[in-house]
Amino acid sequence: MPPPYQQPHWEVFCNIPYQPAGPVGRPPRDWVITYGLNNLDGLPDLPDRMLDRAEVREICQNHNYPVLYGYICAMAWGGQGAGGRGRYVVVSWNERDLIRNRLEYLRSNNLDRRDAYNLFLKDNRVPGLGPAYFTKLLYFFSLEPTHYIMDQHTARSVNLLTGITVVRFAGDAVANTNKPGNYQAYCEELDHMSTLLNVTGDKIEEMLMSKGGHNPWPWRAYMNNI
Repeated sequence: MPPPYQQPHWEVFCNIPYQPAGPVGRPPRDWVITYGLNNLDGLPDLPDRMLDRAEVREICQNHNYPVLYGYICAMAWGGQGAGGRGRYVVVSWNERDLIRNRLEYLRSNNLDRRDAYNLFLKDNRVPGLGPAYFTKLLYFFSLEPTHYIMDQHTARSVNLLTGITVVRFAGDAVANTNKPGNYQAYCEELDHMSTLLNVTGDKIEEMLMSKGGHNPWPWRAYMNNI
């Protein structure tokens, strides 16, 4: 039987054990101050430390927290605005009423992947919030942790491992032209990898995302050299 994915890439990926990323991004309170976000009335005090993935999901799933509180925690965790893109943070926050509406609906309804992805397309598109960031919201706010984050690192990894264009790119970024079908196909590939490696799909996604920076983790270092 032929290997399930492209070699030697699949073998490299399989031989890197799962390691939780731990706290990443920015402390939510610091993130808000850095980008000068206002209109925070009614929100609880924001954490003054970096959060890990499980903590962000717990906050976003907790109906005692307003969805915009969870949104801030998710965007700070994901590093929205990094690399000189701070204007996108402000542009998105200016559409917080639309964001609130979409996230309240997402958190209260058991949507499939396509319908969840559609919440942020067409008339509901949030300026400054492309697929790499709104799929973070899908993961954190969906009732089950099976709506995976589709950012440039995970999507590029899936395209490499499959040998086909599962996710469309515009330059180095996940393209806005990706349809719900692209997202569904992407998530199904992670489900398949999950079965083959006997770990949950969101852990596969975390493994594909890996860690960058000055000392990248093995999979990110491998991808950087492709």
